[in-house]
Amino acid sequence: MPAEKANSEIAEHIRRFKEDLIKRDYSSRTAEVYATAVASFLRTVPNPTSPTAEDADAYIGKVLEGSPDAQASQSSVGIAASAMKLYFKHMLGKPLKLSVELKRRARPIPTILSKEEIQKIVSVTRNVSHRLIFQLMYSSGLKLDELLGLRVKDVDIEGKRLVVRGNSTGGRKAKRKRETILSEKVAPMLHAFIVDRDPDDFVFPGIDGGHMTPRAVQKAFKQALKKAGIAKRASCNSLRHSFAVHLLQHGIDIKHVRRLLGHARTETTSIYKKLVSDGNVKIKSPLDM
Repeated sequence: MPAEKANSEIAEHIRRFKEDLIKRDYSSRTAEVYATAVASFLRTVPNPTSPTAEDADAYIGKVLEGSPDAQASQSSVGIAASAMKLYFKHMLGKPLKLSVELKRRARPIPTILSKEEIQKIVSVTRNVSHRLIFQLMYSSGLKLDELLGLRVKDVDIEGKRLVVRGNSTGGRKAKRKRETILSEKVAPMLHAFIVDRDPDDFVFPGIDGGHMTPRAVQKAFKQALKKAGIAKRASCNSLRHSFAVHLLQHGIDIKHVRRLLGHARTETTSIYKKLVSDGNVKIKSPLDM
């Protein structure tokens, strides 16, 4: 096949693949990364319109050989493998089974803050919005993007709960919805913060009509760590990790913690310390314990 025609056909296949991924609720960023990976793969195939499992295995081998960094290599392989499996399944109508063994990357151990350290972080934070953000992330177990995506209508002050509608930046996780607890101590402060606001308003608005930027919160958190004299390599999401660990340390069953965090699998929650408790326990925020 002439090179020009082959490149044209590959471009068309990739365009359709990206459209298909977005229709399946993958974020535009993920669709772009996967499309780039598949495009690189198809350029190595003798017949790019009909790649085989053998072609895929050969390509994965080349990716592994091409990186001197083992960790980076495994990351590249993971992306390429995931992208090709989706391409084979949805665009070619056949499942892809790779014979090359793919190693799972080990999850990093999350940084956990003590209750005393969290209290210090809150106490040195003078900005009301930032202080409330840190308290909510810890007391309700929220990711930063989940918290920034909160709208006034997602807050149930009387029921002491929050509705988490997913990733504020879009993608498949944006459609997942769950409920988590709202601390009895934080609820009055949050109520005062949102009273008389419109239901569709972001709880933490930004200056451009959207919500506050992650970068602004991350910067404020780093400053708070420094002021509090905490040397741990912590991030905003360390507050969420601490929420999970502190609940488990108080005897809350891991299945309840998993539900509050919104994890799809118990294995994901199991990176935190496992403690067992009665199934019919009344769950309180760790801030209220």
